[in-house]
Amino acid sequence: MSTTHLKESLAKAPETKVKVSLELHRDIMRAVKLAEPVSKKTAFYRVIPAMGAAVLPLFLAGVFFYLSQTTAVAPLATPVQGLSQSQSPVSSLEQLAGELLVLSKNTPLPEQELRKELERLKSDLERFDFRS
Repeated sequence: MSTTHLKESLAKAPETKVKVSLELHRDIMRAVKLAEPVSKKTAFYRVIPAMGAAVLPLFLAGVFFYLSQTTAVAPLATPVQGLSQSQSPVSSLEQLAGELLVLSKNTPLPEQELRKELERLKSDLERFDFRS
């Protein structure tokens, strides 16, 4: 037999020209699918609930023992300073005003800080000979 005759006989075979109805095709495919071996889930999925059931009591026991070892400490009560008769509210306000005045004199103004920074930058530019 020649190869061309063999190719023609395979191409014109009666099996390739048979039409199968849609219902028969579905039935065949369903039978093939049912004949396949059932895919089993891995054992890992069955182990997850068991691991959760084992870990949860351990976690709860750890929390229970940790909380039993810690003690709650109440904050110390600070004694309330009452105003003595020799110390009037006006004198405490004057004292506070004096402290604020000293604090404000020791801290430089933001504008002064910015001017100092600007002068420092200008001197750096002149030193490195950058043109502004």
